[in-house]
Amino acid sequence: MKDLVKLVAFAVLVIALAPFAGFWIVALVGAGLLALPLAAVISKFFPNAWRHLEEIFVSKTHVVPLH
Repeated sequence: MKDLVKLVAFAVLVIALAPFAGFWIVALVGAGLLALPLAAVISKFFPNAWRHLEEIFVSKTHVVPLH
């Protein structure tokens, strides 16, 4: 009986939180679909600015060794 109560509580929690998860999934996919064409336009018409942005992003993803 305790397992059934836990299962029902988990199911209610999942159903209650599903709209929030769905919102974030849709928002992140939408942002990605917007960012891809925008990045293509910037790289096509402003190649120097695009190289500068690439350098900024690449430099922040690497670990800087401590001296």
